[in-house]
Amino acid sequence: MHGETLKPYGQTPDGEHVDVRSNIRPSRRSEAAPAASLDVHAAAALERLTRWAAKALRAPVAFVSLANADGTIAPSASGRGPAPSEGTLELCAHVIATRKPHTVSAGGGDPAAFVGAPLIDSGGHVLGCLCVIDTRGRRWSVHDTGLVAELAISATTELELRTARAMAEREKRWSDGQQRVLELIAARAPLTHTLTELLHVAESHAPGMLTSVLLVEQAGLGRSVLRHAAGPSLPRAFSNAVDGLEVADGQGICGTAAARREPVVVLDVSSDPLTAAFVKLADAHGLRAGWSTPILSSDGAVLGTFAIYYGPQRPPKPSDEIVIDRSIHLARLAIEQTRDAAALRDSATHARSLAREQTALQRVATSVAEARDPDTLFKLVARQVGLLLKAESGYVLRFVEDSQYRTMGSWARSDAHVVPVGETHAYAADGLVAQLRGGRAVRRRSVTTGSHPFEGRHRIGAPIVVDGAPWGVVIALRDRLGAFEREDEKRIGRFAQLAGVAVSNAHARERLATQALTDPLTGLANRRAFDQRLAGETERALRHGRELSLMLVDVDRFKAINDRFGHATGDRVLVNLAGDLQSVMRTGDMLARVGGDEMAMILADCPPEQAVEVATRMLAEIAKDASFSHRHGVTLSIGVAGLSPAGTADELLRRADQALYRAKDGGRNQVIGYERQIMLGGLPQQP
Repeated sequence: MHGETLKPYGQTPDGEHVDVRSNIRPSRRSEAAPAASLDVHAAAALERLTRWAAKALRAPVAFVSLANADGTIAPSASGRGPAPSEGTLELCAHVIATRKPHTVSAGGGDPAAFVGAPLIDSGGHVLGCLCVIDTRGRRWSVHDTGLVAELAISATTELELRTARAMAEREKRWSDGQQRVLELIAARAPLTHTLTELLHVAESHAPGMLTSVLLVEQAGLGRSVLRHAAGPSLPRAFSNAVDGLEVADGQGICGTAAARREPVVVLDVSSDPLTAAFVKLADAHGLRAGWSTPILSSDGAVLGTFAIYYGPQRPPKPSDEIVIDRSIHLARLAIEQTRDAAALRDSATHARSLAREQTALQRVATSVAEARDPDTLFKLVARQVGLLLKAESGYVLRFVEDSQYRTMGSWARSDAHVVPVGETHAYAADGLVAQLRGGRAVRRRSVTTGSHPFEGRHRIGAPIVVDGAPWGVVIALRDRLGAFEREDEKRIGRFAQLAGVAVSNAHARERLATQALTDPLTGLANRRAFDQRLAGETERALRHGRELSLMLVDVDRFKAINDRFGHATGDRVLVNLAGDLQSVMRTGDMLARVGGDEMAMILADCPPEQAVEVATRMLAEIAKDASFSHRHGVTLSIGVAGLSPAGTADELLRRADQALYRAKDGGRNQVIGYERQIMLGGLPQQP
C-alpha cells in the first residue's frame, strides 16, 4: 500500500465525522508501512469502527491514523474540542513505533486519558493505529484495551480488503494499457509511438515516476551508444543531453546498466560515483534518484535500457519492480517486432501468458475483496495457479502439527492424479513443503521420481503467511512441459499473497462474530446469543414434541455487595458464579448473562421438575463456596419454567421471570417452579 498522505477517519460517540488538521507528526519508526488513499468501502468501514469505539468506551472521540511511506502520521482533530495536542500526537507515534497497545489512565497530562492499538497487516507491516481519547481522567479496563485491540484488527482487515480491491483495479488498468500497446505492436505502429504509449501506461501506475527508453546502437570500432527512443514526461533538454551516451561503466545509470547487463540503482545522484559527471544535469531538472534496467532480447543481446527517475531520493519499491518487469517485456516485444518480425511471433506466447496472469489475479483478488468463503477461494486459487503455470495440478495446503499438511484446495487436469480436499499427509524433511515452512520464499524443484501423495517431477511453491507466521503453501506440479521458469516464481508468489489476505480476513471475521455473541466479563453467551438460542430451541421442541425448560438466576441483594465491597469485587462474584453454575450444568445446555446480575440457563429435553433439581444443586454448590456464602454473603433466587405444548419463547421467558419474582418476593435464596408455584429448595421462607 503505497502512495499519498492518507487522512485519518475519526468519530465522536454520536457519529459526527472528525475533520483532519494539517499538522503532521513524525513517527519514530521508519519502517512503518506507507498508506494509500481510501476507497468508499474502507472509508465507510473505518467510520463505523471509530463510531463503535467511541460509543463502546464512552469517550468523546475515536480515530484512525495511518502511517505514510516516510514514517509520518496524519493526526485527527477532536470532534468536540481543539485539534490533537502535542501529547496526543506523541502517543500515536509511540503506538506505531512500539507496535504494541498503549494506555494513559487517569493522568493529569495532555491528553488526560488515551488508549491506542497498532494496525499490523498480515505481512507484519504497521499501517497506523486506532486511538480513543477522553478529556477526563479515567482508568481503562482490560476489556477497554482488548476491545480497542480487536477493533484495530478489524480496521486492519478493512485496509487489506482495500488493498485487494486496489490490486484488482490496478491489474485491470494495466491489462487495458497493455492491450493498447499490444494492438500497436500488432499493427506495426512506429516504434517511438509504441514506446511512448508504453511509458504512459507505466507512469500511470506510480505518480511522480518519469520513464525513458534508450536503444543500443553500434557506433563502430566495437563501441556502442544509447539513443533516445521515448521519454514523454522527461524534459526535452535532459533527453537530448543523454542521447548518444556511451555503453560503458561509469556512464550514468543507463550506460552502466547496458554495459554490466544488470540493473543499476542510484539513490542520490549527487553522491554516487556512477553519476558524478551528471550531477549538474540532474540538478538542473530536479532529478535526485534513478535506476535503469537493461532490455535483453530473446537470445540475450542488449537492446536498450528502461530507466525510471524520481525527484526525491528514494529506493525502488515492489510496485516499481512490477512496472519494470512488465514494461521491459512489452518494450522488448516492440523493439524486436521492429527489428525482426519473426521475434514478435516467438514472444506472443509470453504476452498471452501475461494477460492470463492478470486475468487470473483479478479473479482471485475480486473474490478476496468480496469476502468469499475460504473453501471456494482456495479451490479458485488452486485452479488459477494450475492453469496459469500450465501445470497438471495445483494445490493450497495448510500446515498442521509439526510435519503434516492438510489439503484445503485442489485442482487437476482430467488425466492427472489429484489429492482430495481434506486429506492430511506428512511431508518429507527435505521436501519442497518443508523448505517453504522453514522460511524460504518461492522455490522451484525437480525430483527424479514422483513422491506420495503428489505426482509430478517438476514442482514450484510459495508460502502463505498469516499474521507474520507460515500458514501454508500454494504449489503446482507438472511433467510434460518440463521444469518451471524463474518468471513462474513471481506469478505463484502473488497468488500466495492473496491467499494470505483471505485467511487473515476470515480470522478477523470469526473473532468479531465471537465477540458479538459473548459477554466480555464472564465469557458466557450474551443476551443476543441467548435470544437466538432460545428461539431456536423453542422451535425445535414444538416441532418434535420435546421438553424445554428455562431457568433464571438472580444474585440476591447484588447492589449491596457492590456498595459494600466495590464494583471490582462485584465483577469477581459474577465471574466465580458463572464458573460454579457451569460446573453443575449438563453438556449441551446454555448458560448466558442476560442482565447485570441475572443469568439464564436453557435446558433442552429437560422437564421442569428435573430443571428444579438442577437449580437446587446450584444453590448447594453456591453454599459450599466459602468466598460466596461467607465472605460476601452471596445467595441466589432462581425461577424455573417449562414450555407449554403451544407456548412461545416469550411466554416461556415470562413464566420463568414470574417464578423468579416469587422466589425473591418470598424470601430469596430459593428455587420456585412456575408450574406448581411452590418452594422446592433453598432456605425456609422468611415471615
